[in-house]
Amino acid sequence: LAANPCDKITDVRCIKGDDLLAHKMGLFHAVGRGAQSAPRCMVVKYTGNPESDETLALVGKGLTYDTGGLNLKATGYMESMYGDKNGSCAVIGALHGVLETQPKLNIVFAMGFAENAIDSKSYKPGDILTSMKGLTVEIGNTDAEGRLVLADTFTYVQ
Repeated sequence: LAANPCDKITDVRCIKGDDLLAHKMGLFHAVGRGAQSAPRCMVVKYTGNPESDETLALVGKGLTYDTGGLNLKATGYMESMYGDKNGSCAVIGALHGVLETQPKLNIVFAMGFAENAIDSKSYKPGDILTSMKGLTVEIGNTDAEGRLVLADTFTYVQ
């Protein structure tokens, strides 16, 4: 094992707030733009085998709190929505395990963090948003935010 496993982390990126728009991540940005804390895409690259061109990617959804947005969740359905970040938590756990075991693999760990909050800047049903891939999405329900965050995060990783 290497003396310092963090030496194998070759890139760390945080794309935050309006920088998501600069990267054309319009779906991701829309989900989190109504929150007090700006949405952010965190990406960590671990290079355990610099001779290989193969890279594995782990991508997780991190909705830090999901109110449902303007399609507000009812009482009894919102209280546990702090757990809508479990995908990103699993990716962080995998990163921790990789740093402990230092496999001879190249792995990208990507986490999409946002809060689907309600504000005057919130995205609305009927909005048409553009993804990083260039595809447009018409919003039917603002409580389907996880797939929006994941779509732009997957495209960024690819």
